[in-house]
Amino acid sequence: MKLNHQVAAEEAGRTAEKIIRDRMGLSRSMIRKLKRLSGVLVNGESVYLNKRLREGDSLSVDLRLPVCTDAPPQPIPLNIVFEDGHLLVIDKPENLLVHPLKHEPENTLANAVLYHYLQHDTEPVFRPVTRLDRNTTGLVVVAKNAHAGFRLARQLAAGDLWREYYAVVHGLLKPENGSIDLPIGRVGGSNVKHTVCPGGRPALTYYQVDKYLAGATLVKLRLATGRTHQIRVHLSHIGHPLAGDTLYGGRLEGIARQALHCARIGFRHPITGEVLDFAAPLPEDMRRLLKI
Repeated sequence: MKLNHQVAAEEAGRTAEKIIRDRMGLSRSMIRKLKRLSGVLVNGESVYLNKRLREGDSLSVDLRLPVCTDAPPQPIPLNIVFEDGHLLVIDKPENLLVHPLKHEPENTLANAVLYHYLQHDTEPVFRPVTRLDRNTTGLVVVAKNAHAGFRLARQLAAGDLWREYYAVVHGLLKPENGSIDLPIGRVGGSNVKHTVCPGGRPALTYYQVDKYLAGATLVKLRLATGRTHQIRVHLSHIGHPLAGDTLYGGRLEGIARQALHCARIGFRHPITGEVLDFAAPLPEDMRRLLKI
């Protein structure tokens, strides 16, 4: 599947990467992976991401999902919420990377899924559509073939694949519902940390208080955009960091990780078009927080 965009007059002079991020909603890491797959074209030709475009240029992005085929299969238990011939929905536990790293090629969701595929005669290619941080729990969608992957990636880019999260934050969050519309960018000199900054990418988070606790709040959140660490950065910025999130000012009180869980996810089946809606209950460590 391809996303196409004709550069408008007001966009002239911006880089290809900037326009893709702003107009198509793709993350920097996904854009760069697509570029390595020759998936970014201007007027039909492969270009550098820092190329400045002109009015009328035709920009196209081929939404081939980044894949993994070389992670060693490992018999890591999977909590499978849904599976058919085209996709998997998995309830990911804490302390599990979705994708292997150079220095951490094993004990990830990719290793577990590839082992599962081997047991069920499925093409051994790991195609994650959505991702979660290592210590964020909850629902992850994985495509089992390229066609399903293309269609799901398109829904994700268009905002038609939605996710609902629960978080426990420090303090009593007020008002009880609202939105946080603040741009997010990387902290200078850090490969991990992000912050609210004027030159960052647009980021919009909707929230609704579910329950007030003793000095904390259980809050339900939906993302209109999908920036790295978006929920963690936004809530920290307004003075309510997630419990356990030491990177963004949270305290390790009753939980040893950020108290964040992807509890629901919805989209159209990539082949049948059926509307799907999946849920995953809060994990035990977050349930314990509700009793403190």
